[in-house]
Amino acid sequence: MSNVQTDEIHTAVVIVGGGPVGLCLANELGYQGVDYILLEQGEGRVYFPAGENFFSRTMEHLRRWGIADDFRRGNEFPSEMPRNIGFCTHIGGKPLAFFSGTSNAGAPREDPYSPEGGFFYPKKGFDPALRQAAEAKGGDLRYRTRLLSFSEDEVTGTITCVVEDASKGQYQIRCRWLAGCDGARSGVRKALDIHYNGTFGDGFNFAVYLKCPGLGNILNEMFEHPMAQVHTLFDERRAYLTSVDGRDEWRLSIYTEKIDDQVPEDVVRSVIGDDLAFEVLQAQPWAGHRVVAEHYRKGRVFLAGDAVHLRWPKGGFGANTGIGDAVDLGWKIAAVENGWAPVRLLDTYETERRPIAIRNTNEAANNRVLDHMIQPDPVLDEDTPAGEAARLSMNERLFALRLREFVTPGIQLGYRYRNSPIIVPDGTLEGPDDHMVYIPTTRPGARAPHVDLGGGTSILDDFGSGYTLVVTDPEIETESFLEAGRTLGIPVTEKRFADDSVRRGYEIALVLVRPDGHVCWRGEAPPEDADAVWEVVSGRRLQ
Repeated sequence: MSNVQTDEIHTAVVIVGGGPVGLCLANELGYQGVDYILLEQGEGRVYFPAGENFFSRTMEHLRRWGIADDFRRGNEFPSEMPRNIGFCTHIGGKPLAFFSGTSNAGAPREDPYSPEGGFFYPKKGFDPALRQAAEAKGGDLRYRTRLLSFSEDEVTGTITCVVEDASKGQYQIRCRWLAGCDGARSGVRKALDIHYNGTFGDGFNFAVYLKCPGLGNILNEMFEHPMAQVHTLFDERRAYLTSVDGRDEWRLSIYTEKIDDQVPEDVVRSVIGDDLAFEVLQAQPWAGHRVVAEHYRKGRVFLAGDAVHLRWPKGGFGANTGIGDAVDLGWKIAAVENGWAPVRLLDTYETERRPIAIRNTNEAANNRVLDHMIQPDPVLDEDTPAGEAARLSMNERLFALRLREFVTPGIQLGYRYRNSPIIVPDGTLEGPDDHMVYIPTTRPGARAPHVDLGGGTSILDDFGSGYTLVVTDPEIETESFLEAGRTLGIPVTEKRFADDSVRRGYEIALVLVRPDGHVCWRGEAPPEDADAVWEVVSGRRLQ
């Protein structure tokens, strides 16, 4: 039996899981000044790379935490490498389509809707960087430590966690909130008896992490462009390759009808051909899913990330959706912990985030369906008029069916918290909901738009850990509105802008932005009943 520690440890939040979602929740809580303990049963190393494409919205969260620039500097992936996507018949065969992508170096400058832009960061570097950021701000992160059990005392509002450190043995942690960010096999979700709804195992994949010097050169020559991100192949084995480090490391994913016991070396050779030397670093089969948990919470215990939604990796929705969960949950826990919001505010976590997960999970599944609508044809490889005609037709078909997977500003920036009980509607009509189109708006529920203020700064940089009242009309008096919120203990600051670009971007005189950067109220004048507005957005009006 391991040694047992008898001293109890107390904290506000216990986070279970040290992947990107758990680490982002840690960073959000740290940013909000809430103490926590993160438990991760592993050592913190990422053995199999995945989840490299981080949306501009995710990067905005990192910017809010003050760590986006550190991430850009610390990324080992070459910043100048463009994230181009190519389709071809097979390695060394005929190119079929080319989708141009920006590099990490160019992304912030080339996105008019975000100060950050999308970012490519291999997960094997992303997770350690998040860990370092959390620890630098005083976070308590405990690796090689697993949660054995937990129990909630409904009378005292206390959760008792029994944990086991690999070297120190078992001990207890008492907390007020528990967050299960422990992935698809979540022990926290199972303990809560919360189930997924949807379809499991609707497709299979064999993934191989490999080192293959020279592969990048072949692909670059095929497309006459550096191909650093993804290459989808059309031959007897449907597969795609993703660059892990911009140099020699790749992740190979192969669609199969079932998961079998194929030797990874044979699998790789069947795709890349006989001329290239390679080394298999890791290999694992996995199944695609289309599921969302029936609930995100039970009592004082919450779930986030893969613990509540699983999807096909078609569009990069996995980690990005989970990070959105972490931010939403984090600021709401902080609001309760800091005393300016009631516990029932936390009911809105599921209300807001579950519809987003359903939308993104369905979109990923739809992308897979569109992918499989494109079937290989032997004539594509022929140097004949028929082959040329087939390739032209395939190019048009690829752009018609696959562009929606790679161009997603509506999903990244345009998602809105419709029907949220802590959003005050203004009676305006909903704009178009197209995942390929983003139209900046301050309609309540939407993400507050980016406005470039010059010198590399954004209006988003003026938002803090509390509420922000954006004022675009200098003649408006707002003190009574602000004082009504402050009287309730709600942290709110005012930011006035005389710049016409802010007025154009924000559409109206007054826009109230909540801690996560979403608009919760707007108007041309302060509300007649200021108390009512503050009671709604803080959760005091919730039943």
